[in-house]
Amino acid sequence: MRLTLALLLLSASTALGQTVTFSVSGNQGNEIVVSKADCAKVTQVTWTRQATNQCDTLYIWLSPDTCSDTPSSSEVTLEEIERSSSVTTGTVSLNVSEALTKAGQTCEAQTENKSFKLCASVRPFNSTGTTCEATATSVGTPAITLTLDPKPPAAPILPTVTGLDTALSVDVTAPSDSSQMKVEVVKLVAGEDGGSTTAGDVVRSKEQTSSNTLFRMDNLENGVEYGVRVFALDKAGNQSEPSPLATGTPIASNGFWAAYRGAQGAETGGCGAGGGGLAVGAVVAALGFWTVSRRKQS
Repeated sequence: MRLTLALLLLSASTALGQTVTFSVSGNQGNEIVVSKADCAKVTQVTWTRQATNQCDTLYIWLSPDTCSDTPSSSEVTLEEIERSSSVTTGTVSLNVSEALTKAGQTCEAQTENKSFKLCASVRPFNSTGTTCEATATSVGTPAITLTLDPKPPAAPILPTVTGLDTALSVDVTAPSDSSQMKVEVVKLVAGEDGGSTTAGDVVRSKEQTSSNTLFRMDNLENGVEYGVRVFALDKAGNQSEPSPLATGTPIASNGFWAAYRGAQGAETGGCGAGGGGLAVGAVVAALGFWTVSRRKQS
């Protein structure tokens, strides 16, 4: 009984022992998304298998469907590791163009997202531990997806612009399919014969993640009216059409003491300054005394 149980456990561990781990180069994460312009862009993925025992050839391939079974003639086979091979790690190159070409398609013809899965599959040993199962099993992790995204995000709505000192605060609304937002501050060009004002040269530009919807655009000139437009970008780098053109004007902020002096105040120093500072204190104190006296009289 113990011997039978031991053989079953050995068979199970042999069947399930072959695993493949994927690691994507750079910081793209496990969802690799490219635009039409980058359809032939190559992304390197390192694979490592944790055990060498396998019943049949181990395939690493790209599938537009699922990762079960083995690659077909219309799918891209990236690696074939024979049962006798002692190689435990390697690198494969992924690109959408090759996968589409293999399937008889082109990048230019795509109008919707097209995705492929990176697969690793092998036929495991059956319960006897001596022959292979009829169909292959997926053994690759984590799930890696390669996607062609041919469409840019929707154009953002009109941003809210507030004037600051030598700056503009721009509040944007990010479309749901965007990952980055870009704000451009532009010169305004008057329309001909009373036509609409249009965007001129870009003065300042800034990109932030779509979760950070408040932009501060610095180093602008006070009293000058600028145009502001917003673009949305997706994970593939596709850029939307611009938002409607908003306008804003930076406004000088003099501070409390400058505003006080501009209102005929006499203070020019700190706490120890005489003259205006003492006069203000006396006026405030007198006003407070008069207010209390009035309350007592009533």
